[in-house]
Amino acid sequence: MSCLPAILTLLAACGWTAAGPAAPSESVVLEAPASAQLGEPVIIRAAAQVQPGTPLALDLQSSTTDSLAIAQVQAVAGDPSSPKRLFEITVIPLDLGRRDFRLFWTLGPAAAARTLTSPFVLEVLDPAGADKDQNLKDIKPPRRARLPLWPWLLLPLAGLGLWYWNMRRRTRGREFSVADGPQDDDRPPEAIAEEELSRLEASSLWSENRHKEYYGILTDIIRRYLERRYGLAATRRTTAELIRQLRRLELGRTLPALFRDLFERADLVKFAKVEPLPGWGKSDLEAARQMVRETTPRELAGAAQLQEAKP
Repeated sequence: MSCLPAILTLLAACGWTAAGPAAPSESVVLEAPASAQLGEPVIIRAAAQVQPGTPLALDLQSSTTDSLAIAQVQAVAGDPSSPKRLFEITVIPLDLGRRDFRLFWTLGPAAAARTLTSPFVLEVLDPAGADKDQNLKDIKPPRRARLPLWPWLLLPLAGLGLWYWNMRRRTRGREFSVADGPQDDDRPPEAIAEEELSRLEASSLWSENRHKEYYGILTDIIRRYLERRYGLAATRRTTAELIRQLRRLELGRTLPALFRDLFERADLVKFAKVEPLPGWGKSDLEAARQMVRETTPRELAGAAQLQEAKP
C-alpha cells in the first residue's frame, strides 16, 4: 500500500489520468530565417501538432498582408490521420525593415473550425549586389590604342540596324499599346478602361509568353483608371500605398481584396520572376473589368447599358 502514491505520481507525470491519456496540445511551430531580401522568395517550415484525423490548412486570405505575399504551401510530411505534420511555405516579403508576421491556420471541419496562429519575424533587406564593383581599381593605367578602320565602316550599318529595330518595336507594340491616341480624353473613365482592357485581351502578349509585359500594361490600366475616377496619384504609388488609399474610400471589403490579389500576382510575375499559371491572364483581366464595373456610378452604368441596347 505504501507504493500506491508513488505509482499514481509517475502515471500523472507521463500524461495519464484516471480517464485515460491526456489529449495532445494543438500547435504550429515555425522555422524561419532571420533575414530575407526584398522581393525574393523565402521558405518557412511549419511543424504542426494536432489530434489525428483533424483537418489543418493555412488561411491564405488572413495570412496575406500588404507586406507579405504567400506564393506556395506544400505538405511535405504527415497526412490527415497523423498527429504530426510538416509544411513548407514559400513567402515573399514586400516591405523593408524588421517585420513581425503571423500565419493563421484553420483547424477542424468548416462547421466547427478553430484558428491557430504562429508568429515569426523577418529582417527584410535591400537586394544585395548593386554596389559590389565600385571599389575595384585598375591594375594598369589605360593605354591608348589606334582604332582600326573597320569600326568606322560598321558604324553606319549599326545605326541603320538600330533604326530598323526601333521601327519594328514600335510597329509590333501598336497592337497592345494603351498609350496611343490623345492624352486629353473626354470620355468617362470606365469607357477608356474598358477599351484599353479589350485591346490588351486582343493582343498576343499572353500567347507569346510575354507575361511581364502583359501584367505591366494591365496594372497601368487600373492605375490610370483610379486616377481618372478618384483623383488618386495611383501611377506614383507602390502597391501597398495604393491599397491603403483604396481602403480609405470605403469601397467595402471585396474591391480592396480583389485589387490586392491582382496586384500581388502581378508583382510576383514582374519582380520575383514567378511563372504564372495558364489561367492567370484571363482571370486577372476579368477581375480588372469587375473592378471597373463595380466602381462605376450606377446611373452612369445604367445609361451606358441603354446606349448599347439602342440599334
